[in-house]
Amino acid sequence: MTDERYGFDGDKAFKHILKLAAYPRLAGTPGEQQAQAYLRGAYGNLGISFKEEKFAYSDLPLKLYLLLACFLVGVLSLLTSLAYLWGTRLIMLPALAMLVTLYAGFRWSGIHIWFASRGGARESQNFIGIIESVSGNKREEGTVMLSAHYDSKSQVYPVMVRAVLFILGFGNALMWGLVAFILAILAFAGKDLLGNRVGFYLTLLPAVFSLALVFNFTGNRSPGALDNASGEAVILELASALKRDPLEKFDVLVASFGCEEVGLCGSINYLLTHEKELREKRSPFFMMNFDIPITPSGKVHLNTGCEVPKRSTSPYLNHLAWEVAEEMGLNLHSLYLPTGAAVDHAPWVSRGFQATGFVSMAAQVHSKRDSVDTVNREALSSVGELALGVLRRLDREASADAS
Repeated sequence: MTDERYGFDGDKAFKHILKLAAYPRLAGTPGEQQAQAYLRGAYGNLGISFKEEKFAYSDLPLKLYLLLACFLVGVLSLLTSLAYLWGTRLIMLPALAMLVTLYAGFRWSGIHIWFASRGGARESQNFIGIIESVSGNKREEGTVMLSAHYDSKSQVYPVMVRAVLFILGFGNALMWGLVAFILAILAFAGKDLLGNRVGFYLTLLPAVFSLALVFNFTGNRSPGALDNASGEAVILELASALKRDPLEKFDVLVASFGCEEVGLCGSINYLLTHEKELREKRSPFFMMNFDIPITPSGKVHLNTGCEVPKRSTSPYLNHLAWEVAEEMGLNLHSLYLPTGAAVDHAPWVSRGFQATGFVSMAAQVHSKRDSVDTVNREALSSVGELALGVLRRLDREASADAS
């Protein structure tokens, strides 16, 4: 499945998936160590300079704080509903507390950065390779990072169910909090609309959806073929193609991040450690992240925004992706992630970097059904060709601007 236009070999990429998806890879388990050993050999076989960067992390955000946030939203929503039923103007207090909690939850990149920056008792590592440009990359040129995470996890709910519960729970809680706050103001003004029993039962829905998420416990049953051996396979084969035919103007960093499923820890650690260097010495800097880059049905999605209010991913990179996809005849879909599904490039977007991601949703993800049988090999080649086409287009436009 080699495409002569861009040089991405889908067959070689699939072999990486076969190797990585042979075992579950939850952070802190033997499977994670096996994945690290495999990546060490894969980077070495590429013949590029690479380094291993260790970092400390805590798994409390995954095992406690995220579940606690869902519990808190659910309980505050329930208290707001009870205050509504009782007809008390004190409904304003739990409604306000719920809105504040929701705001923090919707701006989840900042929460992840806060937790990841504090380290912990556990240790993992990132793998960072570099492919220098033909020109040797003078200061006025730039760098592109190709990233993916190598860990996996399973949960009680499949990822799509989890995302729906987040959206319904947090979204409806937001609407209910706003309505309750308005009702409290009206009650203070002398127009009491509180206490309707039918309305009370309807307002219980946000609490039900949010509290259901408290039981979404994490395990280590998923082989993680789509999430995210497929992303790792794409960046490793892109590295192989770029090693053979480097970009003219851009160095390429190839980043395999650890602990994404724990709270984006590997990505955030690298960001905070190297942020000054990336802004000053490697400017302009672009990031393309691959996290479930394809669906079993063969669709390819471009993540155009995250969080609420929406933070848009790189308009420039997205524009190039749409252009190249059109030239290829590839039907590229847009995906917005308001909440419920965190991705490694989102903290970079929140810090002002030009970053985007190829991210999809699939029912098999975060379950033992996420096996190599779910991988659409034609789509795997397509997303690799698309990414390599974007890199070549970015490089040509930089060369044209310099001439």
